[in-house]
Amino acid sequence: MTGMLFCCVILASAVASGADGAPSAAGLAAGRQSAVSAADKASEDLRVAREALRDGLWDVALGRAAKAGGDEGRAVAAEVLMKQGRWEEALAELDAMRDRSGDAFACNRALVLASLGRGAEAEALLADREFGAQAGMKAAQARVQIAIAAGDAARAASIARTAGLDTGDPIAKMTAAEAYRLSGNREGAVKLWREVASDGNAPPPARSTAACNLEDREVLSAVYAALPDGPARNIAGLRLARILFTSSDPGLFDDGAALARRIVSSDPGERGAMETFAALADAYLDRKAWLLAAEAFRETIEAWPEAARDSSVREGRAWALRKLGRLAEAAEEYAGAAACATNKDVAATAIMERGDVLAEDGKGDEAMAMYRKVLEEYPGTPAADKLKVVVELREIETRGRELYGEFKFDEAREAFAEVARRDQSRKPKMDYLEMLCLYGLCRDDEAVAKAEDLATSCPDAAVRAEASLWLAKFRYNSRDWSRARDLFASYATNMVPDGANAPEAMLWAARAAFSGNDFDGAISIATRLAVRWPESRARPLAMLVQGEALLEMSRLDEAIVVLEKAAADANAPEDARLRAKMLRADAVFAMGADNPARYAEALDAYTELYSTGAPGDAGRMAAAFKIARTLERTGRMDEAIDRYYGDVVCAWLDARRKGTQGGEEEKALFVRAAFRLADEYEKRSEIAQARSMLKLARDYAGGAAAKEAERRMEMTGMKGMSR
Repeated sequence: MTGMLFCCVILASAVASGADGAPSAAGLAAGRQSAVSAADKASEDLRVAREALRDGLWDVALGRAAKAGGDEGRAVAAEVLMKQGRWEEALAELDAMRDRSGDAFACNRALVLASLGRGAEAEALLADREFGAQAGMKAAQARVQIAIAAGDAARAASIARTAGLDTGDPIAKMTAAEAYRLSGNREGAVKLWREVASDGNAPPPARSTAACNLEDREVLSAVYAALPDGPARNIAGLRLARILFTSSDPGLFDDGAALARRIVSSDPGERGAMETFAALADAYLDRKAWLLAAEAFRETIEAWPEAARDSSVREGRAWALRKLGRLAEAAEEYAGAAACATNKDVAATAIMERGDVLAEDGKGDEAMAMYRKVLEEYPGTPAADKLKVVVELREIETRGRELYGEFKFDEAREAFAEVARRDQSRKPKMDYLEMLCLYGLCRDDEAVAKAEDLATSCPDAAVRAEASLWLAKFRYNSRDWSRARDLFASYATNMVPDGANAPEAMLWAARAAFSGNDFDGAISIATRLAVRWPESRARPLAMLVQGEALLEMSRLDEAIVVLEKAAADANAPEDARLRAKMLRADAVFAMGADNPARYAEALDAYTELYSTGAPGDAGRMAAAFKIARTLERTGRMDEAIDRYYGDVVCAWLDARRKGTQGGEEEKALFVRAAFRLADEYEKRSEIAQARSMLKLARDYAGGAAAKEAERRMEMTGMKGMSR
């Protein structure tokens, strides 16, 4: 009775029961229907999974296989994962199967193990077994991979041909193609890669790999366009990008660079992403796009930590920085390259290059320390062999530089000439140093002729640029404004557009144009500088030149806008911001001729500048003079006299007594104020006061101003007597 009651309780918990506690017919029917439905659903999922596997719908196949479950579902899932090259996941599905006795299981597992490099285990599964056609194809693929791993390419190719892998599915063809390639049958491999790449039903990883192996731009473009988003498409895209930006057709470069950046930004962890981006940086080097190269190498190092440990990446960035003239940064990158070098030849070369950069940066002692380090710690390396002579010549060059610093120019020339004779690779630089010696000896014509020859004919681009820059400075100092402008502009835009000195050279080109009264040219050059180097510290200084040029052309409204921007630019030095404010005030003052209300605005601006300046400095004295001038224009002459006298004349005399009177600019303001006061006192017939002002100018200004003051005193005296 107890046993019967227990069974009833169990049944009651499993099926619906009637009012009397007995199982109802409806409940039993529902249970049977549920079981049948579940079985049908699993069967349906399995059917769909297999059809999706056949049609290449990998996500659908995996989803339905998971729902179907059981060994059959896992077998389908393993097939999908194998086609996608997801070997670890495929192995997990196979290992979860209960029934491992069939040929299909043995062949699949052997292929997965062989693909994972576990050849011995794969071979054990296949040993002494014969398989049917379908399983035999998988077994052959596994055996091919085992042979490849063992280094027996001929056997791998033989197995592939015998088993007919080259007529099988895309995965089989890819296995055969690899065997053919390794055995020297490149033509056979290419034929199979083309078949797989053009097969729209081939798994994306297989199509992608086939297209990458072909390295055919048209094929890669078609495959990249056809593949769905995912790793396989990205891998094909990265290979396509590399072909584009390394092409001999310069028109393809930008497309390749953009494609590489797009893929890397979306998935920097993609296989081959780091190598492709580093190759892009190398391509920028090949194009001499030094700034882009330096930035691309920097991005590579920041995106992939392992790149920071790659000596070739560090050396590439060092070279770009070196070409940009950023020598301290280049030296650091060479140090990094040496630290992460995997062999002594690479390490020695990086240390030697670091020494060269230090020498270029004028750090001769540190450079020699690097060279000696190579000789002592890396004997027998190519770098050490090269440096045996280099060190000796560097010592001669260093001595030459020391002699140059001691103004012993003839002796320095001899040292530089000896280096040039013994090392032709150093001759361009030595010729440049010899040119500097000629200039030091006041042999200007010879120095200029040599500099012009170097600037046009020297095979070393860096020396050509240095010579051109020297010539530009020489022409500027010689007040040859037009030639200076052209040389500075050419240096900045043609020779070193990415160099650290380019913006400053362009600034000097604008200044040369301004000094030569080419105001339109100055405005144009300053505008080009702002567009090309918007973040440069030279930009606000160029805006200052532009503002001055606009003032000279009486384009006052435009000048005010430009000068306000220059005054507000945080990159501008303080003295430049103050000058911009002063020039803006001058523009407002000039507008007072047509609109007297502007004088009040100018007066406020000058007063602010006067209050922020240091006593005795040129800016403060100029502001004081202009305050007086503005007061004069507004009819407040008595206030103007007080300012001219107290804030300019007396201020300069007081500074002179203290030995802090400044330079010629302050003296000129003193003279102008004294003469203006003399004029006003003479106009008022206050001759004694006028003569007093002129006497101050005569006694303290000296030169032409003193003679003019004396002349005017004589005339003023005569007028006084006639009255």
